[in-house]
Amino acid sequence: MSTLRKPVMRTVVFADVVGSTGMYKSMGDTAAARLMTQVTHAAGETIEQHRGQVVKTLGDGLLAVFDDNADAVQACCEAQRRLASWGKDRAAPMAVPLKIGISRGPVVLTPGDCFGDAVNAAARLSGSAAGGQILLGEAVIEGLPLELQARLRSLGSIFLRGYEQPVPVQQIEWDAGWQNSQTMPHLPTVISSDTQLLSLTWLDVHQEMQAAQGVMHIGRTQAAEFVVNDIRVSRQHARIEWRGSYFMLTDLSSNGTWVRYAGQDNTLALRRNECVLHGQGEICLGAKPTDPTAPTVMFEVLER
Repeated sequence: MSTLRKPVMRTVVFADVVGSTGMYKSMGDTAAARLMTQVTHAAGETIEQHRGQVVKTLGDGLLAVFDDNADAVQACCEAQRRLASWGKDRAAPMAVPLKIGISRGPVVLTPGDCFGDAVNAAARLSGSAAGGQILLGEAVIEGLPLELQARLRSLGSIFLRGYEQPVPVQQIEWDAGWQNSQTMPHLPTVISSDTQLLSLTWLDVHQEMQAAQGVMHIGRTQAAEFVVNDIRVSRQHARIEWRGSYFMLTDLSSNGTWVRYAGQDNTLALRRNECVLHGQGEICLGAKPTDPTAPTVMFEVLER
């Protein structure tokens, strides 16, 4: 008799606490471990209330599955709202934002674990999210009610680690003020290498990259083609390359890279993964955009 389990279609949620390593350093192991337990318990409770199943906890996060896309998205939104409210009451713990990725596809469920490309995709989406963000794969949009569809924002196509092609990604707005910040998404356009040009500016340094140039490195040393002399910037912090139809930005750093597109409030966090540069916006190196001192490279994709 075969012991192989048949794949089943599920919506997969991967949630991770932002800055958990720093919490262990600042709070101490015992207090931080207690807080992580409280977070995973609260998130797991919310998931079960929305007909989801917690497959396993991961110390500072969890993996869960749902039969239905809408249940998964609503559960994740409610979990973010619940954890964001912590700290407003002195009797409650500090507010703890999550990085959440949601994907859908066939998975193999075993006792205490789950396997499949949808699991990998959810984990990669979570890794690309900033604190408080919920990122969705394209298959998760199917069947969502209009109320949730109205909260979606396109982030364009993102190269997730381990995937050869860019993946269309959406962000779901879960906080009460989402309508006040609603903007039209800017989607990347495929343009010939003969006409596409990338403009980069940091302080008084300005440089243009043509598709034919192939590769440009951003870093702290003179060996980089685009030098950003700041201690938070790694020697080779990021790489920009022309890949078929797009300029791709890859994070190579120790401290991370953040990308914010013009006209959108959301920020994309890169940690050894990639994204498409389209339109115009900001690339923050080694520090989050919320830090006014963050070394920030302005970018714009132009047509010659």
